[in-house]
Amino acid sequence: MLTNDHSILIVDDVAKRRQQLKTMLMEREDSVLEAETAEAAFELLKQKPANLVITETDLPTRSGLYLLQKIKQRYPETEVILTTHNASSFNLLQALRHGAFDFIVRPIDTSEILFNVIDRAFAQIDLRLQNKALLAELEHRNREMVQSLSMMTALSEAIEKINLAIEVSDLLGRLLDAALDTLDAKRGLLALMRANGRSHFGIKMSRGVAVDFALEHTEQLPEGLLLDIARSGSALVVPSQLPTYMTDRVTTEEHHLVADPGLLSVPLYLRDRAIGVMIIFGHGENSPFTEQNLQFLVQLAHHAAIALEKSGIIHQLKRQGKQDKASTS
Repeated sequence: MLTNDHSILIVDDVAKRRQQLKTMLMEREDSVLEAETAEAAFELLKQKPANLVITETDLPTRSGLYLLQKIKQRYPETEVILTTHNASSFNLLQALRHGAFDFIVRPIDTSEILFNVIDRAFAQIDLRLQNKALLAELEHRNREMVQSLSMMTALSEAIEKINLAIEVSDLLGRLLDAALDTLDAKRGLLALMRANGRSHFGIKMSRGVAVDFALEHTEQLPEGLLLDIARSGSALVVPSQLPTYMTDRVTTEEHHLVADPGLLSVPLYLRDRAIGVMIIFGHGENSPFTEQNLQFLVQLAHHAAIALEKSGIIHQLKRQGKQDKASTS
C-alpha cells in the first residue's frame, strides 16, 4: 500500500456512501476531502487540488462524467475514479474516453478492490511526477551544458582580444569590456593595488561607473564595500540581492554601483603576486550571476595575467632595443 502524502476527494450526494468510503480510507494515510456535488467539488479543487477524485456518476445537477471532463481540462494531473451502480458498456466507454483512470461498480463491500484501484492510480501519479522531475533535471543539465559551451566560446574570444593588446591600459580595457559584455553586466571596475601598501587600491579602469566617483578614487578607494572586497583577495559571487552584511557597508558614494542586483569579484595576479581586483555589478534581467560566471571571470583574469606578463616582457625588450641602438650609434 502506498503511504505517500496523497490527497483524495470523495464526491457523492449520498452521505451514507461518502461515510462508507471515508471509513475504508481511514486505514490509509491519505488526506480525505468530501463534496456533495460536482460544483462543490470543483470549488474545493480550486482551493486545494487533490491527487485523486473518487466520484459517483449520478450526481444532482451535474453528473460525475461532467466533473471528470472539467477536472481533466483544468487539472490533467489529477486522476479520477468513477463509482456507479450502472456498469453499462456505454458508461464505461464514456468514462474511459474522457480520461477516467478506472470504474468501480457499487456496492463496494470490501476495501480490497478499492485500495487496489487507488494504489494503481497513485503509482501512476508518482511515476508521472518522477518522470517530470527527471525531465526537468535533464533540461536543467542541458541548459547548463549550453551555458558552459557558450562561456567557453566567449572565453576563447575574450582571450584572443586580450592577447592582441600591447599596452597595459588597452589590455585592462579589453579585460573589463569582455567581462561586462559576456555577462551582460551593467557596471564594472578594475582597482589596482597601490605601491604604498596592500590596503590601498585605486580605480584604474571603469565602465558604467559615475565619472566623478572614478576620478576621485584613482588613488584610494573609500572605506566601504568596495575596499572590503578588494582587501579580501577572494573570488566572490552574489547571485542577486546583496546580503545584509554587505549592504551595511555600502556608502552613499557606492549606492549607484549596487543599484542593480548581483555582484562578482575576482582578484588579479601577476607572477603569483596580487595586484588588484575586478568587480562586476548588476546582472541582466532574469539572469542572476552564477558560479559558472565566476569561473569564467577567474579564467579570464588568469589569462589576462599571462598577457600582462607578456606585455611587460615586450616592453622590456623594446626598451632594451632602444638602449642597444643608442649605444651603437
